[in-house]
Amino acid sequence: MTPERYNQVGQLYHQALELEGDERAAFLERKCGADELLRREVESLIASHEEAESFLAAPAVEVAARQMAEQTALSTSQQIGAQQMGSQQIGHYRIISLLGKGGMGEVYRAQDTRLGRDVALKLLPARFTQDDDRLRRFVQEAKAASALNHPHIVTIHEIGEDESGRFIVMELVQGQTIRAMNKPCTLDALVNLGGQIARALSATHAAGITHRDIKPDNIMARDDGYVKILDFGLARLGVSTATDSEAAALAQNTGPGALLGTVAYMSPEQARGETVTSATDIFALGIVFYELTTGRHPFKSDTMIGFLHAITSQSPPPPFTIESGNPSCARRVDITDAGEGRRFASDGARSRSGSQ
Repeated sequence: MTPERYNQVGQLYHQALELEGDERAAFLERKCGADELLRREVESLIASHEEAESFLAAPAVEVAARQMAEQTALSTSQQIGAQQMGSQQIGHYRIISLLGKGGMGEVYRAQDTRLGRDVALKLLPARFTQDDDRLRRFVQEAKAASALNHPHIVTIHEIGEDESGRFIVMELVQGQTIRAMNKPCTLDALVNLGGQIARALSATHAAGITHRDIKPDNIMARDDGYVKILDFGLARLGVSTATDSEAAALAQNTGPGALLGTVAYMSPEQARGETVTSATDIFALGIVFYELTTGRHPFKSDTMIGFLHAITSQSPPPPFTIESGNPSCARRVDITDAGEGRRFASDGARSRSGSQ
């Protein structure tokens, strides 16, 4: 679905809510015409709204459209950038291959020509350095991750800049993401993986940092089973961690009303654009545990808007009721309590409860 389509669905949804009965039906007939798919999208949102008194705030629809717009623009730009990189040298790092790309730039496998080791190099191309918010988050990622000296958090080696753009050099984690793993997993695997992730998050929160983008794509399991949390590009630094200038930027860019993160792994408060806390990461971790246990996402939707609605107004089925799940794991997983105050007080507590 294109960004324009998301905007269209959101606008028609809000306009139709102001109408009743035959007037609403006539409005949708006139606006949607022969586009049955468009009408079904709008009607499904209206039906969901009527089932739940409170649906999702306007910012939630806006963030879905914005994310789609950014993804479309970045995809084209990054394809061009990746083709241009080739075997380019950035500082004393020789680019070997493209590993991945996302909203905060491109990640390459590179060789450190001074130390003779392979590393991961994350590049924010020069064409994006004029975007103050994107640049701030890029630098913030390096600061957040480098402030955390933990075996289950990716190690930052260096941050630098050359004519190609700003770059972060970090350890190269060889293995697979949680997304790529076979699911459902065994109980032993769940306890092993879950315990490592929870301990890393516990250390993150103890340092006054909220990750805000915990998802299977940002967690890697090395070939030896060691887990690493990646990508602190959306991390929120606590007051004690941030400098005065950073604190001012945080107040402006990450306070109430700012929606940041991956929609399918947002907490209810995150989806509503409220101020996030460590409980946001715990909610996302619960979704990751649920997927490891059952092999499926706890909330079902084909669209960003649908996910936002489900997260803010629905409760997922207990994992032990999912036929595809692993019963020995599912009965031990307590996940995604929508109430922020009712989630585990700390990830360490979750880790300890999982190992009992």
